[in-house]
Amino acid sequence: MATKKTTTNNVTTKPEAKKTKTTKPVEEVTGPIGKVTSESESVIEANKDLSANLLNTKGEAVEDKDYFFGGVVPSGFKGTCGSPVTREDLVETFNKVFKPEDNILFYKQDDKEVYLIIIPIKYSTDIGDFNNSIVGDFQKHALSFLNEGSVNIDSLKRKLERVKTHVKFSDR
Repeated sequence: MATKKTTTNNVTTKPEAKKTKTTKPVEEVTGPIGKVTSESESVIEANKDLSANLLNTKGEAVEDKDYFFGGVVPSGFKGTCGSPVTREDLVETFNKVFKPEDNILFYKQDDKEVYLIIIPIKYSTDIGDFNNSIVGDFQKHALSFLNEGSVNIDSLKRKLERVKTHVKFSDR
C-alpha cells in the first residue's frame, strides 16, 4: 500500500496508521453462583469482600447475601443507593405498606430526594437464575420527589402500594 505524504508550511507528515481494536473471546464458566464470564470473575473476586452494611427499617443489620444475586455487593452501592431512611413519619408509612419482618429495605440517596426500596431475593420478581441475573444484581424500585423535604405522605403511600405489586410474598 502506498503512503501519501502531505506538506504543510514546509513540514512533511505521514498519515497515521489505522488502529485496530482486538478483542479476546469471552470464556463462559459455570461456578457456584451460576454461569459467569471469565471477565466478570475478576470483578466478582474484587467485590466479594465488600459489605454494604445493610440496615432494615428497625435499624437491624441484615445479610448482604439475601439482597444481592451471588452474594456479591456491586461496587458503588453505597454511593448510588445512599443510606437508610431515618425520618420517622416516612418509616412509619413504609412499615404500614410493608411488614418490618419481611426486611424490605428503605433507603434514600444522599444528594437527591430519591427513595429506594430494595427487595430481598426471596421476594424478588426480577432477580434470579430464571431471569439470567448477573452477580451483584438486586431488585430496587426508585421513588422520586421534586424538592428536598417535599415528600407527601399520601403520595408516598400510593407509590409504595404500586411497588408492592412487584413483590412476590409467596415465600413468606
